[in-house]
Amino acid sequence: MTLLEMSFSGTVFMIAVVMIRAAAINRLPKKTFLVLWEMVLLRLILPFAIPSAFSIYTFMNDRISAPAFLEAEADHVISAVSREYFVMVPGMEQPAANIPSVSVWFVVWCTGMILFAAFFMVSYFRCRMEFRTALPVKNAYTEQWIKERPLKRRISIKQSDRISTPLTYGVFHPVILMPRQTDWENINQLQYIFSHEYVHISRFDTIAKLIAAYALCIHWFNPFVWVMYLLFNRDMELACDESVIRQFGDESKSAYSLMLIHMEATKSGLSPLCNNFSRNAAEERITAIMSTKRTTKIALLSACLIVLVTAGLFATSAAASTEHRTKNTPAVNAPKTNTGDITSDKNAMTIIHESADILHYEDGAPYIHDILTNHTDSTIVETQYCMLAYDENGSPLKLYWNFLDSSSESSFENIVRTKTNLLPNQTGEYRGGWSLYDGEIMEDFPKVGKGEANRAAYSLLCLKQVVFEDGAVWNNPNYENWFMTYAGKEMDIEELQNYYPYEYTIETV
Repeated sequence: MTLLEMSFSGTVFMIAVVMIRAAAINRLPKKTFLVLWEMVLLRLILPFAIPSAFSIYTFMNDRISAPAFLEAEADHVISAVSREYFVMVPGMEQPAANIPSVSVWFVVWCTGMILFAAFFMVSYFRCRMEFRTALPVKNAYTEQWIKERPLKRRISIKQSDRISTPLTYGVFHPVILMPRQTDWENINQLQYIFSHEYVHISRFDTIAKLIAAYALCIHWFNPFVWVMYLLFNRDMELACDESVIRQFGDESKSAYSLMLIHMEATKSGLSPLCNNFSRNAAEERITAIMSTKRTTKIALLSACLIVLVTAGLFATSAAASTEHRTKNTPAVNAPKTNTGDITSDKNAMTIIHESADILHYEDGAPYIHDILTNHTDSTIVETQYCMLAYDENGSPLKLYWNFLDSSSESSFENIVRTKTNLLPNQTGEYRGGWSLYDGEIMEDFPKVGKGEANRAAYSLLCLKQVVFEDGAVWNNPNYENWFMTYAGKEMDIEELQNYYPYEYTIETV
């Protein structure tokens, strides 16, 4: 998945979680929302899709929602990235279908990511430097409290005059840091604070905060990720509050809430990678504390169902059979038979050219958006195929594939290769890799043709050779017949429009 796809799918997931949170924040266990946010984080940082027939995107007919946003963004970025469009000299390999120059948008994204990462790192190290001046606390209650905690990691309790509210930091050697003005004689208050921080420690909330900060640095341009970051930290505190109340019983609600109000009145400055006792909105926390009830089996079952259903709908992507199909592409189960290379054996291994639409950059220059599906049992590691182009009237075009060397040669046939891996039953897209030059004058490049406008309206592609992961090579036995049929010939518009999907039967090699 691309960064934009990850960010978009994460945004849809976040909106769903926010809606569930607004409706059930005081009805479900607070841990429910932590689990949902953790799944959102995984969706934001894992660069691969999880196809599912139950995904919300599978239910959308022909990718109505995500593609409209993603394709527009991708086309815009590709155009902004590269005025030097990709061309293929006959017999040469495609340059990995990647953009050769550095995009302005990529530079902006990297700059933002570095700045936000620097902010978190500076904040962390500034806090660490201040915390080094903290002094260990040794009294009868704190020593007894530590001994009663069976956690394998060594917990330390320290105090500092640099903070005004309790917080926790550290992973392998966690430290509960208390303000110097703490009333060490108030045992009731201490047990609430220590229990709250102990929940943070036992759940490794410091690591969760680091992961959330990492996702925020990557998706800093997405305002929904900022909302997620704030709500995730808030729900982390709510979950700890709930755990403390369940530990000490309903009679502790009033005392715990009063202590929270006192802490909120004196809360400290920004420490984004520490677990701060009173960092989040006090009003919501107090409301949640007073609404805390015993967890029933129905509430627990409801929480599990909500997590499973929400994750199934929004953490997954469209099933492979529909994910890459455009709304104008005919159904794959009705393959073309005009070249005689299709078999009636439904169990035969095939490769399908789903489409090869001609799209346009912002300046109107055309390029091919090629979609290929691998219905074999082996990964494709290299494809070689021929490309033909026609104008809107079906007349063949002589395209200038090698204009960069000022050559005047042109040809109907252009053989290109790509080494992008295509797994079994996977659909691959090659967007922007095949640019079309049919005689225009290109700014900043040598003159080609007579300067007439781009006329490419249709493109026909035919596989010539396929190389599989195990080294097997399939050569299309019908390629020569295909080339003689289409190259340089006037074509009927209806035939050009109905050419795809084009299916190849792969014989055992």
